[in-house]
Amino acid sequence: MNLILFLISIIFSSIFYFFYYVSNWNIVLNSSINFIPLSWNFIIETYSFFFIGLLFLFIFSSIFEKKKSWYDNKYLKEFFKNNIYLILYYIWFILFYSSIYMILWNLNLNFAYIIFTIISIIILFSFLVKNIFIILDLLKINTVIFSSIYVFYFIYFFITKINNFIIIDYVNSFIIIFSFLTTLYNDKFVLKKKSDSFILLNWMIYLLIFIVFYLNLIVNNVFLLFSIVSFLFTLIIFKIIINIKFFKNSLVILKVIGIFFSYFSIITGIFYLLTSFANPLIIFIILFLAYFNFIIHKKYENYISFLFSLLSTYFIIFYFYYKFFYLLNQNYYFLTFFAFWISVLTIFSTYIYNYKKIYDYYLIYLFWAVINLLTTIFFFYKEIIITNSFDFLNLWIILFLDSILVFLSYYKLKKLDSN
Repeated sequence: MNLILFLISIIFSSIFYFFYYVSNWNIVLNSSINFIPLSWNFIIETYSFFFIGLLFLFIFSSIFEKKKSWYDNKYLKEFFKNNIYLILYYIWFILFYSSIYMILWNLNLNFAYIIFTIISIIILFSFLVKNIFIILDLLKINTVIFSSIYVFYFIYFFITKINNFIIIDYVNSFIIIFSFLTTLYNDKFVLKKKSDSFILLNWMIYLLIFIVFYLNLIVNNVFLLFSIVSFLFTLIIFKIIINIKFFKNSLVILKVIGIFFSYFSIITGIFYLLTSFANPLIIFIILFLAYFNFIIHKKYENYISFLFSLLSTYFIIFYFYYKFFYLLNQNYYFLTFFAFWISVLTIFSTYIYNYKKIYDYYLIYLFWAVINLLTTIFFFYKEIIITNSFDFLNLWIILFLDSILVFLSYYKLKKLDSN
């Protein structure tokens, strides 16, 4: 049930992207419905639900530690009790900077100069006066707030392709990275505690979007860049960063972040392949991350990773079919036949390879059922449009074949229950 919010967000994101795609056809359904003026709203909603879905995915996944979820009532109360002052500080600072921003905006002054001045002074004081904890708190709070502001600027650029940066903004975007590193350094060597997980998460997300922003000035495809850079982040985190002694007390959060980036790489890679031409590198990345997430599932019983592993594998299979078979022969009979045999191979693979948990089999069988359901709906949709009729014989044949698959699935699950 924890995946419901994620799935709902992604579904809504896909729906709004579909309408955005339709709006580019420049069609008018009737005299009162015209998609063209709404296309801007569609793309905003697409990105909004997409990132909200990823947020839900990250928040509601307990991947490495068997502990109560943070949204459990008792845990939530304890969290607020221990962090109430910090939360109030963040709220106060947001209101404080919002008021300054509005004052400067009315005076036609740029808020970027205030960001540069404040963060430079705080970083300087954090090195000169190391024992004053309020300076370190100010450094942490301002780093999070200012990085969030620039993340918003970056995302605004990705959506609109409007770059309103001046020189000081580019300078600030680099200083914020140094500010994150200074905060992590102070936690480790001044306060003598493990790195703040919240700061690590913010730093990684900011660094990802920061790199994509500057690369996007050269390569004009944000999905391509996010997929590649997220993939590289996953590799760097698991192969390099977790082996650095400085981060030895933050291995859990780093692995969680790395896995989260692998999900993000798969999703953005799929979006890229759906909206652009076939790219061997992106196909390789998706297949590699399918294997990577399968290994993560085997090691930590992470069913979100198993879900992404299955999604990646089946997407590439049908993507190859679409690119190399469907475009040559747009026969919906052949598509239905192809989907049936993919389902047969899927079920027979569970007879050959033994998974650890019975839930693995349930998820795999759910996938073939969904695939068959979608292709069956598509089959009859095309048949009705092309022939203007409904052939019940085809329905009985499809149901007969599906019943065989259901029997094979049932037999395997029953055999597992009896062991």
